[in-house]
Amino acid sequence: MRFSRQILAALPAALLLSSAALAQSSEEGFVHQRMAASGFIPLDEMTFGGRDVRRVLPVDPYGMLPIPGIELERHADGRLTLRAQYRGWSGQAYDLSAGEWEQVSGLETAAYAPPAKSSARSNPNVVVHCWSGFLEASPDKAASWWGCNDGTRPAQVYTEAVLTLAMRKMDCDPSDKETLWRFSECLARTRKIDDPALAANFTELQSRWEKQREPGSDILARARLALRAAQSNRTDSLVATARDAVFAFGRQQEALRTIIQTSFSPFRAAEERGGGSAVILAETRRAWLEDVNAQDRNYIGLLEELARVQAVGSNSQR
Repeated sequence: MRFSRQILAALPAALLLSSAALAQSSEEGFVHQRMAASGFIPLDEMTFGGRDVRRVLPVDPYGMLPIPGIELERHADGRLTLRAQYRGWSGQAYDLSAGEWEQVSGLETAAYAPPAKSSARSNPNVVVHCWSGFLEASPDKAASWWGCNDGTRPAQVYTEAVLTLAMRKMDCDPSDKETLWRFSECLARTRKIDDPALAANFTELQSRWEKQREPGSDILARARLALRAAQSNRTDSLVATARDAVFAFGRQQEALRTIIQTSFSPFRAAEERGGGSAVILAETRRAWLEDVNAQDRNYIGLLEELARVQAVGSNSQR
């Protein structure tokens, strides 16, 4: 195969641009994956459902502590909230004032800007463990900060501002420790059901939920891709494929809702007794229900797109 000289001359620059874009895309993808693995609903699902969120996730120097992340959300009705989020549970939602929201949102631009290149060189023979963090925001922003520093990196400044606001809302005890450790001690407490037998049942229920919930993003993505294909080329086959993919997401939603409706009855006595176990159970049910309700908005959007595709197909056959 022969190439023109113009094409050959353009290849190095094109490859460089492609490599840079792929590197950035890969880093952002890693941030999104890490946030989802830590208990947050995947950002593309939130954005597709019309939800406007900002998130931060601090990570301790050894990556071993169960530290929650913080999610701020601007709701459709204008309400502003903040809450902690971790695997299997969501914390209480605290209302924010416009001033509190602006206090941290004013730091966003710098936090998501590409980091400046550092001329400092690290000693490969010295192993140092320091805090790190991940950030993401609607519709598709992602950033991270790593390594030991003096705390002035914009992404870290933004993270600590959000954590400070969260601790103020949650009435965390004062401490002389730095922000990240103080947040860890305030929020990274083990959440367990008191009764061992009940705790085992709850762990089994959580595993069942996570197993059912895990493929949700892929099912949603397949439905959106199938609809896109049918919109581009409205053949009977592609429309049928889109319909099946959309209904598959509906079945996924129904399966999740069934778990919520039928699986908490063994815990009814513990909830009626109150206490810490009751709080964990109530928060878990509420978080799961909010998740399903949010994805219902995605499902409605898919159904509306499917209806438009089918309507165009019917009109073209007349």
